[in-house]
This record gives sequence, C-alpha cells and structure tokens, in this order.
Amino acid sequence: MTNTKLILTPSGFKHWELDKDFEVDVLGFHKIVVPRGFRTDLASVPRIFWVLIPPFGRYSQAAVVHDYLYRMEHDRKEADSIFYDLMIEYGVWKWKAIIMYLGVRAFG
Repeated sequence: MTNTKLILTPSGFKHWELDKDFEVDVLGFHKIVVPRGFRTDLASVPRIFWVLIPPFGRYSQAAVVHDYLYRMEHDRKEADSIFYDLMIEYGVWKWKAIIMYLGVRAFG
C-alpha cells in the first residue's frame, strides 16, 4: 500500500478540508486521488455511537476516500466495498470495519 499522508485543516463546523492531494492504492492495483481542497466530515457516525466509533480514527483515510467516491457519484456498492477494504488495510479491527461497512450499506 503506497499512500500519501492525509493532511486536513478544520473547515467549518464538523468539516475538514484536504491541504494537499491524497493518493491511495486500493488492494495494490486501483489508485484513487482525492484532490486538495476536498471537504469531508470524516466518518458520519451518529453522536450516540461516538463512544464505540468516533468520527475519526484509523479509518479516517478510508472515510475520506468513501466521501469522495460518493460525491463523484461512483457506484455505491463498490465505494462501500473500497471503504471496507481500506479500513482493513489501515488496521481497523475487523468487527469495527464490519459494523461501519454495514452502516454505510444501510444508511450511506
């Protein structure tokens, strides 16, 4: 996995903006570039669940890519699958990755 570093700046209430392009290789063969200036809310987790899954964590990079794919009207099922794959690559515990994946499949 060869990725650039994710660098964000706060941009309004609950939003962040990329300070530079963020490049990520998905499973070593699919390159995605999220452009500088892209705005994200990171993981869109309802506040009641923040004890288990806060809006940021090891999955932040995956959440940024997921938000970008949704905004670019990428196939939703594939975007959700990429989100899950990236979470696993970034070392998110499998149970947490599954819960987050199921959340975006149901409510994304």
